Formats: sequence, C-alpha cells, structure tokens
Amino acid sequence: MRLFQRTKSIGLLAAAVAATALVPLTAGAAEAAPSGYAGSCPTAGTITQGWHSGHDGIDIANNRGTPIHSTGPGTVIVSGTASGYGQWIRIRHDDGTVTEYGHMYERLVSANQRVTSGQLIARMGSEGQSTGPHLHFEAHSSTSSTRGMDPVPYLAERGVRLPCTPGSTSPGTNFTTWGTSVRVRSEASLSAAVVTTLTGPTPVYVKCQKRGDMVHAEGYSNDAWSYIPALGGYITNIYIDHPDAWLPGVNPC
Repeated sequence: MRLFQRTKSIGLLAAAVAATALVPLTAGAAEAAPSGYAGSCPTAGTITQGWHSGHDGIDIANNRGTPIHSTGPGTVIVSGTASGYGQWIRIRHDDGTVTEYGHMYERLVSANQRVTSGQLIARMGSEGQSTGPHLHFEAHSSTSSTRGMDPVPYLAERGVRLPCTPGSTSPGTNFTTWGTSVRVRSEASLSAAVVTTLTGPTPVYVKCQKRGDMVHAEGYSNDAWSYIPALGGYITNIYIDHPDAWLPGVNPC
C-alpha cells in the first residue's frame, strides 16, 4: 500500500523521478509520441461483416436507433453527409488515430466538438449503401490514411473486445497515470529501451502486470510493472493512479 498522498510539486517530482532514470533530463525528451487511450465499446450488436481486402472496416448490426458511442477521447473532424455512408462521423483521437462511423440516421455531435471516451455521438441507421440498420466502423492510423486497419485488434489493444456492450468494461483494467515525463519501457526494467514518454495524466488500458526491477520514487518502492498494449511497453505501477501496489483485477503477464 502507498503511505501518503501525492502532493509534491512538479519540480520535486522531476527531481525524485530523475534519480530512478524514469524522467528525461532534456526539454526535447519531454516531447512524447502520442499515447494510446483506454477504449470504449462503439455499439452493441452482431458483427455481420469483418475487415478484409474489399472492406475497410467492420459492420455491427442492430435495431434502428441503437446508440453509437465514441471509442475514445478526441475531436470530431467530420460530421455530415457522405456518398455511400448517407451520414458519417470521423473522430481524431489523442493518440493521432482516427475512427470513422457510418450509416447512422441521427448525428449528435458536430465538427470541431471535443468528445470523451464512451460519449453518445449518433444513433444507428441504414442510410446510404446499406441493406439494413448497422454501424460501419473503421480505424485509421492518421488523418492522411487512405486504408483502414483491422478494427478488431485496434480496439483490443485499447481494452475493448468485440462484440461488446457500451458502458461495460473489464474490472480493474482501465486506469489513469499520474505525474509528468514518465517513461514507458520495452520491458519491466530500468535499463530497457524507452518506447515513449507520458507528459501528463493519461487514461490507459492495462492488459497485464508483472514483477520487474524495483523502483524507488516519490516515497514509494514497487517492483510491479503494468503492460500498456496501446503504448507497446511497461510503466512502473508507482505511476498508475491506484492505492494498491499490485493492481486488482489485472492478470499477471
């Protein structure tokens, strides 16, 4: 268990964590690559068509009016009509990826609007080139991507397994980090390569945790590390915002 509240200044945080090699000491190193997000279920239903060479996303069918939710936090970059889709929405997420939603009969967000993970954004319809009510969902690596990636592993890396039910998540798997300039490493070791750096509190999906190097920082000592699949590496559990040193509900790696 942690023994006291985290109330030290950012300056003291940087000094303490630098001693354990968790914080980069140069201003340039603080510029982190975009981090992944803790995902939310886009909609309930049955997958009627998967991702393949002739289909850039997946189709999830349900009744007309079924709620559609943003899979993660971000900014709406498109909300309107489109050939083939009838109506569509595109959201650029904080990790730089883009999700796309099509065929809805009602849109509830507008371009440039900020949305949160799990926010209701539309209702399922059958507009455009469609044979019945369903959500066509795509995931893209960036705004310039012309070919969607397979949404199933994309969502799985963010803690969402399809089919899913909006509002339900696996207990103890979605957390938030705390602190600034926290290094994400390729292994649960202080000598492992740094794959990215978190510049501030970040929602994360923890796939599993394991024992690794003992870390001493901010008055805490812990040898437990969490694996964040969306970031491709591990962070010490000291920087997972939870009072327990070993996270409840998270399986060992």
